[in-house]
Formats: sequence, structure tokens, C-alpha cells
Amino acid sequence: MPPAIVVKTPRSADGTRIHAEAVGNPRNPHVVFIHEATLCCLVYDELFQDARLTDHLYLVRYDLRCHGRSGITRTAESQHSSLYASDFAAVAGAFGLHRPIIVAWGFGAAVVADICAHINPPPIAGIVYIAPLPFLGPTMTQLITPRMLGIAQTLITTHDTATSGRAKTDFVNGVVAGSACRVPDTMKAAWLGRSILQDAEVTAHVLSRTHDPVRLLELGRQGLPLLVLVGADDALVDGGAVVRELRRHFRNAETHVVPGSSHALFVDHRDEFVGLLLVFVGRLAVMTLMG
Repeated sequence: MPPAIVVKTPRSADGTRIHAEAVGNPRNPHVVFIHEATLCCLVYDELFQDARLTDHLYLVRYDLRCHGRSGITRTAESQHSSLYASDFAAVAGAFGLHRPIIVAWGFGAAVVADICAHINPPPIAGIVYIAPLPFLGPTMTQLITPRMLGIAQTLITTHDTATSGRAKTDFVNGVVAGSACRVPDTMKAAWLGRSILQDAEVTAHVLSRTHDPVRLLELGRQGLPLLVLVGADDALVDGGAVVRELRRHFRNAETHVVPGSSHALFVDHRDEFVGLLLVFVGRLAVMTLMG
């Protein structure tokens, strides 16, 4: 029987409701999952039903603003970096989180920089990046494939529903490219449905927002623990470029290229992902106990 999920909907600084869920024992290490852009936290369903994680960790996930079941805001100003940090703070406060580890996928990785820039001291113990795009703006173009560049340019510039829908279809196909036989059609269809449900204008605002990664990179140089996981067959993110860029800034970084894996490596190589996550969390827990 799957463990019970606790649902809360705290308000962010601008009043936006943030849908959040938790499972597991709060006495275990706290781990927060942030999803890929245009999708929602349901992408982590299989992980939140995996006893290897729920027995040993306190898992929290939430829908980013304008995604899934969280509140919708329709202005560019409502995508300010400080509000993404406030969303996280609201979720952390609702569940009583203490220095959690953040697991962030794809564009969701940029939220970690928001948190570090606007919450002092930074409230996190470590970072796990899954096929990440931790930097928005010009730097991002150096870390993505031509396919992802074309998709992103379309989604940022169009407010047309049909054009946006075609780009989102290519995006979701790209998420599982190379491993479609391992990803159920029902899951792929659900992800596409969530992506297309997000209004084209909102998607443009979400993907064109700006943030400042300076504080995040400072923390990396100071030793903030980082685990980077990239798929060898990722059709959207250039894993090698991401690893090289992050290693320039994080002196305490561990990286793994998962053979045969797609952008959604936590799905098509779940066993390997779970093992690497548990080892990383366990190591940080030991370090904390040792002071």
C-alpha cells in the first residue's frame, strides 16, 4: 500500500497559492523535488511511491507557480526571482523543513539560484541536479542541444496556442527520446497534457524570466555539496557542457553520466537514480552529525 501523502497549499509573498505534497517521516532527512518547466510535481509519482525512498527520507514536492495545481499569474512581473524563492520558503515553512536537499530537474534547476539569491542564510544542505539548466539567459544556450534551443525560442516568443502546443509536443517527446519503450504511453500523455494546459502566454513569461546565479556560484566555491546526474542520450541538454560548467564553480561536486538514459533519467533509470540519491543524502547526513 502506498504511503499516505500530506497535501498543503501555502501562500507565497504575492498571495499565490502553491500546491505542495509530502510523504515519509519528518524525522528523516528532508528532500525537496522541483520539476521541469511546463510540467508539474506529478512527474515524481514513481519516486514518491518507492519504499527505498519513503522509508528513509522525508520527501516534499510542489508545483511551481503557474504550473499544475498552483496558482496562475499572468504578468511578467509575477515571475520575479524573489517570488520563486518565496514560493520555496512558503513550502518549507508549511512542512517544517530544516536545511533540505533540493532535487531539481531541467529548467527547475534555475529555482535553486533564486533561493540562494533571496534567502539568507541559504536554507539548503545540498543540491541534486537532474539534467539541469541552472542558468537562464545567454549562458543557457551553451548548455542545450539545437533541438531544445528551437523549442525554447518558440515557447518564449509565441503567444499562439497552436504554435506553443506543437513546440510542447516536441519538448515532451524530447524528454523521453531514446528511451520511449521504457516510458509508458499513459505517463507521456499525462505529461504532455499538463504542459499544453499551461497557457502559451504564461509559458513565455516563465521561460523568459531572469535571475542572478552569483550567490549560488559563491556557495559552490565555498563547498556547497552538489550531485549532477545527466543522461548520456539526453536529446535536450548537453550533459557534457553542463558538467564542465558546474565543475568550474563547485569545488564539492560529484557528477555521473548515466549510460543509455534520456532527459527523464529518474524514470528510465530509476534504480540507478535512487541509489545515487540515497548515497548522496547519507553522506551529507553523516557530515552533519560529525559537525
